[in-house]
This record gives sequence, structure tokens and C-alpha cells, in this order.
Amino acid sequence: MVKQLIKEYHITLRRINRAKTEATNTEDKSLLASCSDSLSFSIKYMEMGKHPDNRRGITRRSSLQREIPVDPQDEAFVRAAALQRQPSEVSDRIQSAIKDLKIAMRDLTMKEKEAYALVRADGYSFGEVAWIMGIQKSTVQTLVKRAEEKIGDMVEDLTDRGIVFKQDIQLEMF
Repeated sequence: MVKQLIKEYHITLRRINRAKTEATNTEDKSLLASCSDSLSFSIKYMEMGKHPDNRRGITRRSSLQREIPVDPQDEAFVRAAALQRQPSEVSDRIQSAIKDLKIAMRDLTMKEKEAYALVRADGYSFGEVAWIMGIQKSTVQTLVKRAEEKIGDMVEDLTDRGIVFKQDIQLEMF
């Protein structure tokens, strides 16, 4: 089957090369040259059964062929840039919001916590969370609604006991 395909490609290649010699327009010549190169590559690929340009796979190359020389000054620059991008200490406001949220979420079930975190904190859609958790979309909506109600009740209860939340619990930090 592949041999038949290779034969057909050879026939097409001959036709393209013939048309290329007869073409007068430069655009036609460049298009036919591109087709010829593509067909030649495809024929080599099918005959060899692998990429025709690389004689060896990357794992079989010598270390000199695998290594890419890098200027040490460039490497230092890349490291410095990477260090600057690392997140600095989390601000006190965010830390206190996380602590408040942990207090409010202590009575949620595992499924409620997971669904709530995926939807509200990580920004997944209800459908995506349903697929991740292996449950129905409506179940995820119910779990998130229940979690929000429980968190609201706990915030009210904790506020009544004198625990003051430093910011709104609506996860504005995310």
C-alpha cells in the first residue's frame, strides 16, 4: 500500500518537474519548486520510515551534537530575570484573607471545598469542574452554592462572636 503511494508520488513529482521547466511565470515556478521539494521530502520520509534529514535520533547523538553553547553572561542575565519574577512575600492583607477563609471553610465537606476552590479560586467553569471531579454540572453548582451559604453563615457566626474579618470574604484576592 505504501509502495503504491510512493509510486504515485514519483509520478506526480515527474509531472511537477516537467511543468516547472515549461513554466514562464516566476510565481508559478516558485510554487512548483515548493511542491517539488515537498513531494521529494514526503517520498524520502515514506521510503526511510523516519525523518530524512536527521540520520540519528536525538538520544543517539554525541554530546557535542546535543549541547548548545551558551554565553555565561547571557545565562547570568536569565537567572537574574527569573529571580526577579519569583513571587515576593505575600502581603499581609492576602495572608489575613487566607487565614479568614480557612476559618470560614472549616466545616465544609471535602467535595464542597474542592468544588468551591476550583470554581471561585482557580476560575474553572462549572462544566470543567464537573469533568475534573467526575460528577454532573448541576451537582457542582449545588456544591458551590451550599459552600457559599455555609461560608456566609460561618462569617456571620464568627462576626457575632467578635471575630472581625479584615476584608470581604468574596475572594477578592484571587
